[in-house]
Amino acid sequence: LDRFGRMMARNVEQAHFLGDLITKQPELELCAPIGLDIVCYRFNPGGLNAERLERLNRDILSELHEQGIAAPSYTTLKGVYCLRVAIANHRSRFEDFELLVRETLRIGRELDKV
Repeated sequence: LDRFGRMMARNVEQAHFLGDLITKQPELELCAPIGLDIVCYRFNPGGLNAERLERLNRDILSELHEQGIAAPSYTTLKGVYCLRVAIANHRSRFEDFELLVRETLRIGRELDKV
């Protein structure tokens, strides 16, 4: 593989790594199968209606951005609002995805208490 091919292969590997981290957390859920280097997920502590769950995840996304933790985007899949991580950076490290999961949980838990 050339340099670009190696980077793509690593990004795909990182997407699956992130997916594995997400599936190990009861409060997180994958919203779709992982598509190459794209992971869609949401925080879902259970017991919330669809409107509250969407608002919570919108707020999590804002906090991830505002606190300078990560810059995922969002999408809506089958009516479900999801955080969308597109991994296409040669500087992405596996630790970055561990941090993203840890901070999504921290922020989600804090906001869910409010």
